[in-house]
Amino acid sequence: MKKIALTQRLLINDSYFEIREALDTQWGALFNELNFLPIILPIEIDFKEYFKAVEIDGIILTGGNDLNSFNKSDESLKRDLFEKELIKYAVENAIPIFGVCRGMQLVGEYFGANFKKVHNQVGTRSSLTVNNQSKYFNKLKKLSSVNSFHDYAIDSIPECFLISAADENGIIKSIEHISHKIFCQMWHSEREKTFDKNQINLIRDFFIDQ
Repeated sequence: MKKIALTQRLLINDSYFEIREALDTQWGALFNELNFLPIILPIEIDFKEYFKAVEIDGIILTGGNDLNSFNKSDESLKRDLFEKELIKYAVENAIPIFGVCRGMQLVGEYFGANFKKVHNQVGTRSSLTVNNQSKYFNKLKKLSSVNSFHDYAIDSIPECFLISAADENGIIKSIEHISHKIFCQMWHSEREKTFDKNQINLIRDFFIDQ
């Protein structure tokens, strides 16, 4: 069984001050479908200790929270710094990274992508135009439509990345690193009312095909 590390969003409790870490329960349901074991990474613990103690096979950078560059807050900055160190560690140690929504944005920012504000991208669905140069072309072509929950999109990517797919309006929806095992998508597979088997296969095969 693959052991995959997951990051979490940070939430400020309203009734009394407390910073909470949270993860949609649907991630657990999705991991059941994947037959993967989730390893949750608390932000106040040195994540390297997890990688030393457990044979972790990959990382999913989950959604939630704006990047600090979009919406400045203590919690967004704290999460950005934690996850950028995680990306650095993963690249140095050849650990696969799968980014989801904010995770894709963070990967893009880490490597030097530019962003733009977008509209009508929350609570909508899109069809994909898939790049035939993508390593994941055959998997992405099977996705009939994907959901969308974001206000910012990558406008341009550095040369070390390939645009894997865009929507019908040209908004970048997935990217992949040319040399590192990194794939990112703007849609939330865990938020589908009924899990899409083709989306599940994309995630599963990404981590299984080493």
